[in-house]
Amino acid sequence: MSSRNPSSVSLDRRTLVAGALAAAATPLSLRASFAQTYPDRPVRLVVPYAAGTTTDLLARQVTEKVSDLLGQRLVIENKAGAGGSLGAESAARSRADGYTLLWGTSQTQAVNISLYKSIKYDPMKDFAPVARIASQPLVLVVHPDVQARTVAELVALAKKQPEKLNYASTGSGTSAHLAGASFNKAAGLQLLHVPYNGGQVFQDLLSGRTSMIFYPYLPLKGYVEAKQLIPLATLGATRLAELPDVPTMIESGYPDFVFASWNAIYAPVGAPQAIIDTLTKAFERAMADADLQRRLAGTGTAIEFAGPAELSAFTAKEIARFREVIAVSGASVN
Repeated sequence: MSSRNPSSVSLDRRTLVAGALAAAATPLSLRASFAQTYPDRPVRLVVPYAAGTTTDLLARQVTEKVSDLLGQRLVIENKAGAGGSLGAESAARSRADGYTLLWGTSQTQAVNISLYKSIKYDPMKDFAPVARIASQPLVLVVHPDVQARTVAELVALAKKQPEKLNYASTGSGTSAHLAGASFNKAAGLQLLHVPYNGGQVFQDLLSGRTSMIFYPYLPLKGYVEAKQLIPLATLGATRLAELPDVPTMIESGYPDFVFASWNAIYAPVGAPQAIIDTLTKAFERAMADADLQRRLAGTGTAIEFAGPAELSAFTAKEIARFREVIAVSGASVN
């Protein structure tokens, strides 16, 4: 027969019940901390690219978690066109009440203002920064027939046979184009740029018609694992976790050669500061969530959360950097 004091049994049960109730209440408490008065209805998030793109897939992963935290859905509206400019312009012209947000990228917030001859939004004046989310460093891959397995060997081959090699992109002024143009300048090469407008880019790359591409890892992953494309370098500040044996361009002898497609949240300028603060906290919690981090592992995504002040300074710096890169590339879009 047990010698336990009845009062201790009662206490244990009360403790267990209280703990269970507290655990069950945690998600509700978390939502309540964010959603006292805002949001009281779904929030529209403009993703300025087509559904199924790398940017769209990342946005859906993140917004699922943020929706749970806010207690209201973030409804993605894909509005593609003009390198993301159509979606960014739509968000900029929306009511500044916190119920329309932009999933901004390096293209929409830093590149397009220098790339397009006419653009109908200003990334600094028309938006209030909310949170920097993550980046996806580009990877330099070559077709297996290219007789180079390091950046140095690629440069030597390109100088020896300048008419033989080229690089593909998904269009003039895209990150793939700008990275290739910058590589030409940094290495003293004249690699031919071959722009594409659709899925043909990978068909020609896999057939060997084009020699190489600078591109985010996720769309390349299957080809790299099957050894249909060979990675020579990553373009992040540090090595990519998914390719630990592949050096960065910096390690390969090109200081400050960093190209990544970064992602951040913006609201139309004039959105109330209290709403900005609520959203910033929600995205910060989401990016720190262990489950989300596990789901992003293996996708070539680096979580890089930063708040509004840091994002504002970062955006301005990136605009200045890409202004110079675009001048070097000669890229321009009407």
